[in-house]
Amino acid sequence: MSRFLSKSLAACVLLAGAQVLAAPPKAYRQEVVVAGSHFQGVHGLVVDGKGHLLASNLLGQTVHSVDLSTGAVSTLVGPPLGGADDVTLGPDGSVYWTGYFTGQLMRRTPDGKTRVIAKELPGLNSLAFRRDGRFYVTQVGRGDALWEVDPNGKKPPRKILSGPGFLNGFEFGPDDRLYGPLLMKGQIVRVDVDTGSIETVADGFGMPTAVNFDARRENLYVVDSVRGELVRVRLPSGAKEVVAKLPTGLDNLAVGPDDQVYVSNMVDNDIRVVNPADGSIRVLVESRLAVPSGLAVAPDDPDEQLYVADVYALRRVGGREGKIQQTTRVLSTRMTFPMNVSLSAKHVVLSSAYLGSLQVLDRASGEVLRTIPNTNGIQGALELADGSLLVAEAATGKLVRVSTAEPAVTTVLAEGLEGPMGLAADTEAQEPGVYVTEVRSGKVTRVRLSDGAKSTVAKGLKAPEGIARHPDGGLIVAEVGRKRLVRIEPATGRLTVLASNLRIGLPESAGLPPGYLPTGIAVGGSGTIYVTSDIESALYRFVPVP
Repeated sequence: MSRFLSKSLAACVLLAGAQVLAAPPKAYRQEVVVAGSHFQGVHGLVVDGKGHLLASNLLGQTVHSVDLSTGAVSTLVGPPLGGADDVTLGPDGSVYWTGYFTGQLMRRTPDGKTRVIAKELPGLNSLAFRRDGRFYVTQVGRGDALWEVDPNGKKPPRKILSGPGFLNGFEFGPDDRLYGPLLMKGQIVRVDVDTGSIETVADGFGMPTAVNFDARRENLYVVDSVRGELVRVRLPSGAKEVVAKLPTGLDNLAVGPDDQVYVSNMVDNDIRVVNPADGSIRVLVESRLAVPSGLAVAPDDPDEQLYVADVYALRRVGGREGKIQQTTRVLSTRMTFPMNVSLSAKHVVLSSAYLGSLQVLDRASGEVLRTIPNTNGIQGALELADGSLLVAEAATGKLVRVSTAEPAVTTVLAEGLEGPMGLAADTEAQEPGVYVTEVRSGKVTRVRLSDGAKSTVAKGLKAPEGIARHPDGGLIVAEVGRKRLVRIEPATGRLTVLASNLRIGLPESAGLPPGYLPTGIAVGGSGTIYVTSDIESALYRFVPVP
């Protein structure tokens, strides 16, 4: 039995709840809906020459080692230091990785010592050594530059290029030129790092994200994330040939000494191996979810179909049987990295602190109807009856209302909240309002929609994140700081612990808004409580025991 299943088949958790509309259940049975994974969206890869593949795990803040023969995964560097977008090996066997959010370049020496060798470079992404030991990194998204860095961290970084066009996963060729993709231009380029000159090698890609040379250093393999293709580029002609068709969302690759190509997919959270000789594909590391975060269920859905904001995809999961029924993927669609999700009668509302946007989707078709930029660390978002959106800005401490007009108009409903995270509507009340979890203050606050007046429902919590209304009126909250699931009576503030020792709550990291990866909570009409696990990339349910 896997470690995920063994943890999930827990004994019943006793509770003594206060009566609201009806007496709450006295016990819950914890079960697995979707089993977990070691990764939270796998990214950069490098073969270590010792039978292992090193894999970077940005959101999980870890660097892993994968056994190439068995697929067994172990943790090389744990959170919070291991927040790696890409990873490589130095000439002396040191492991180097880039902290995209922290802006730090990290090194772990063969004796196990880890330290920062460069900092204040937000958006650090790709990295590679030249044959002479010189070391280069790029900024992508939160910057756009190519730097030379001292591998020992004794000299300050030196900028080589500004604004190349998001130069991503690259490698040096036998000519000591740097080969890599320009994400937004669909090109593979060759860079002379001594002169800064750039030449196009091949173009016409959807979104190339990384390149690697074959073992003989004659051909260049390219992963195209949007098209889901592994492409071989023949040099010097630049002629292209599709080697294998894969799911969209490809992020990086590494080529072994036997020319087997290892490909990471951040959307499917897996690693596949392609044999370029015949295009055959096998799975080395498999997952079902990537980074399950926000969670929603329609209260009138007897099947309790769950909408999971999986960061790299919006997935629908059967709450009763765990079947993933529908997936909308990032990059190959206009959806942008969902981290929170809520439902209205006709729409799905997504919010993403990752790329700073709100999105409204048609619930029936999945079509993106509106995209509204917001870079204030947005967390929970709800659609109100008039179509306006209510949004928690964790970075500003505000609860704002976004109009239906185009362009959208944002007004402040309430401020002074400390890391507002989860939202639960209370719109049927005589004075309609919304419940808000405050991850910094440890409160659950009710905000009146008519004038923004605030009242404290509960305090003394530690990092409350996800929140949902139970059918009987109680509030179910993920108290992440204490790794537990609690129930709060909104009229009295009385708290009851429903489950403890949950695998939730990755540590916070520099450069991220409060509660960056939310622990999602949803409650079905049956009273079953659903919870996402960021640590295990899993989905659990707590079923009331008669």
